[in-house]
Amino acid sequence: MKMTRYSKNPILTKKDVPFDVNSIFNPGAVKFGNEYLLFCRVEMPNGRSSFVLARSKDGINFEVEPNLCLTPEEHDNFYKYAEWGIEDARVVNIENKYFLTYTGYSKYMPLVLLAETTDFKKYKLHGPISEPSNKDCTIFPEKINGFYWKIDRPSAEQRQNIWVAKSNDLLHWGGYECLAEPAPGTWEADKIGISTTPIKTKDGWLLLYHGVRGFGISSIYKLGVMLLDLQKPWVLKGKCSSPVLAPDLDYERIGDVGNVIFSNGWIAEDNGGIKIYYSGADTNICLATTTIDYLLSLCK
Repeated sequence: MKMTRYSKNPILTKKDVPFDVNSIFNPGAVKFGNEYLLFCRVEMPNGRSSFVLARSKDGINFEVEPNLCLTPEEHDNFYKYAEWGIEDARVVNIENKYFLTYTGYSKYMPLVLLAETTDFKKYKLHGPISEPSNKDCTIFPEKINGFYWKIDRPSAEQRQNIWVAKSNDLLHWGGYECLAEPAPGTWEADKIGISTTPIKTKDGWLLLYHGVRGFGISSIYKLGVMLLDLQKPWVLKGKCSSPVLAPDLDYERIGDVGNVIFSNGWIAEDNGGIKIYYSGADTNICLATTTIDYLLSLCK
């Protein structure tokens, strides 16, 4: 099974949100009990983003909750780093706790914030786990060699590379290694960043990532797939040569930011299938399906 778009995409637009928003997009995704949860970014009428939950029994038909679940104003001592909005959460389950890594935006530029929950009702906010400028962060779902591991995308002058680091406590990070960098002259020539949380497979850690290439005064965002070593997550075992999903249809090409496919959430099913939740043109939430085996085949 290759990559298949859901025939009734988009599955969520701002019309599905029971309060006034400019857009809903870029959700983190997780299975919670017998529910599929999307931890969605909503841009509010003032132009700043918060998070809202959408719930589903089948992973296709979602209902958006009537109230925001996390806002910049709830960040207390960390508000100055989230004043302009919180964006693009990745959600990972580690030992029955759910950790969210997301971008806080402010005059200090983007940085990575960490929050924790057990019920998606109350959130413990740990604050920054990076310096600016940094984003596109995800945490591995289990310890490797006694450490927690994260992947993120710091910006250093013109460099937009993916890095790996390790931690004893999820708060203090070190052992930095550059994992991957853009490939000149290709669909990912300008910058790359991790999209989804890692899935553990027999061959290694499987992840989606996004690649960006500039065209004139604009850019086009596409999705690729990479495979990391199980015991050495700083080792890139393989990745696709061509994108697995690229803007093609109107709902992916036309919107607030044109020609963008962006994902920060997927869910692996027990049968080896994967539901990928992605956004088109920073304006909606869509669904594509594939299999772990197919994505692994692209990395070899």
